[in-house]
Amino acid sequence: MTRAGQDAGKTLKTTPSIPFRISWIARLQTQRFDVRAKDVGLTRAQWRVIATIAFDEGAMQSDVASRLEVANVTAGRIIDRLEEMQLIERRADPADRRANRLYLTAAAGPVLERLTEVGAQEEAAELKGLSNADRALLTGLLDRMIANMVGTNDRPVDVAIDSEGI
Repeated sequence: MTRAGQDAGKTLKTTPSIPFRISWIARLQTQRFDVRAKDVGLTRAQWRVIATIAFDEGAMQSDVASRLEVANVTAGRIIDRLEEMQLIERRADPADRRANRLYLTAAAGPVLERLTEVGAQEEAAELKGLSNADRALLTGLLDRMIANMVGTNDRPVDVAIDSEGI
C-alpha cells in the first residue's frame, strides 16, 4: 500500500457521526422487530401498512403508499393481502364512489395490540439503563433534530410530532 493509501485509510477511521448512529439504530430496530413480528404472522410490509392505517383510519391507498414511500401498486398488493386476511377493509368514499377508504377490522385489534406490545418491549430493551431524565432529554433532543430538519426542507414534509411520536 502506498503512503497515500495509508493516509486515506487513517482518515476513514473516524467516530461514527450522529446521523450514522441514528440510521444504525433504525436498522437494528427494524431487524429485531421483524423477527418478533413474524411470530404474529406478518411481514414487515404488512405490519407497516396496518400501523399506518391505524394512525389514519379512512386514508386512501395513495395516502398509505405516500406515507410508506412505496409505489401505489406495491401498497395495493399488500392491502389486497391484508384484506384477504380480514385485517383491513376497503369502504367506498361517500364523497367519491370511485375511491375507497381503508379501515382496520375487528380482527386487526388483537394483532395491533400484539404489535404494540412487541414495540414496547423492544423500546424497553433499547432504553435499558437510561433514567427517566435521560429518556426525556433524548426525546427532546431528537424532537429538536426533527424540527430542524423539517424547518430547513425546501419542500413540504408529511411529519406530525405529537405525544404519540411520529
